[in-house]
Amino acid sequence: MIRKVKNEKYEKKEIRKKILKIRDEISDEERAQLNSKIEKCILTHSVYEGAHVILTYASYRSEVDTATLIGQALADGKYVFAPKVSSDEMEFWQITATEDLREGYRGIPEPVERVSFPEWLADQSNIGEIHVMMWMPGAVFDKERHRIGYGKGFYDRYLDRLTGLEKENCCKWSVELHLTTAALAYSCQVLTLIPYEKHDIRPDMLITEDGVLQ
Repeated sequence: MIRKVKNEKYEKKEIRKKILKIRDEISDEERAQLNSKIEKCILTHSVYEGAHVILTYASYRSEVDTATLIGQALADGKYVFAPKVSSDEMEFWQITATEDLREGYRGIPEPVERVSFPEWLADQSNIGEIHVMMWMPGAVFDKERHRIGYGKGFYDRYLDRLTGLEKENCCKWSVELHLTTAALAYSCQVLTLIPYEKHDIRPDMLITEDGVLQ
């Protein structure tokens, strides 16, 4: 059982700052090598191979790069959706090419609003099951897959909302939704243990250049 941290929010902030500085300092050459290993882990994984839909972040600054992954997912015939922030909420919108991403919230690439993921799901009445893989970012992780994000809680709220939508619209959608969340990170972002709260959402898997942690 993890010990209770008195100033947990402050400690999370300090851990985030320290680890992001380390991530920022990875050289371009090393980053390219690490990204290549992570891409291989993802593209050869059975969850990716069986996924109909990819919900992916559009990489920004020193995050694990998703540009190549997005291009490959589209080439593999996957339906790909990327997030866009509006006020305090986030929604995923379909993209059909990397050119659909434009500079948006805080300079982060965001998609053009065409078809949202819930709207797309509502049109899939002829499909019995839909397997979805979500690639999510993060600042810090531990070996139990606990996650410290960037402090805004967008992914926690979205996953809560998606679960609610699934229960509310299961009959309307006429599909069974299977969602697997995968956080992408470099191994330098993974600590032995980080402070966490019971309501924090853990990804189903954590993928680094060292492999997949489930």
